[in-house]
Amino acid sequence: MRTKQAVGALSLLVGVLAGCAGPPASPAAANASATQPIPTLSRPTGPTSQPTGSTSQPIGPPAQPTGPSSRPTGPPDNPTDQLKPIGWVVGTVTSGGSGPCYGLTADGGTRYALHSTAGITLVKGARVQVLVKPALVRIYCGPGKLVELAAARPLT
Repeated sequence: MRTKQAVGALSLLVGVLAGCAGPPASPAAANASATQPIPTLSRPTGPTSQPTGSTSQPIGPPAQPTGPSSRPTGPPDNPTDQLKPIGWVVGTVTSGGSGPCYGLTADGGTRYALHSTAGITLVKGARVQVLVKPALVRIYCGPGKLVELAAARPLT
């Protein structure tokens, strides 16, 4: 019974190996390949010698440099992604008054919701240059990107 299983497993292996080699060129080639012995792989049993003066090179991708890991160890202590500096912006005041909220449309089309407790007065429709920083207070000052108004200069 074991002999039949071994023959069945061997014929299955021959079929798989023959399928991996691609289709035969002709029916005669198919019959010839069925009668040829199956090559076997063998491992070297003794030490291998290399020609003198040669060094062995590892096969595969180059080794990665070892050093401190760039993988983060945990979440940041502060919300660093929200504190990106913006700087000076030129645009037209869309919502004015004496504060604390204002509206501004920049020349590039970006809308800003400005917040300031400094008592700055902006006139609706005026062209201004404003210094804006990331908003530290979460307050609704109208549509647009909420930023802190640090300074304002009128443009003529």
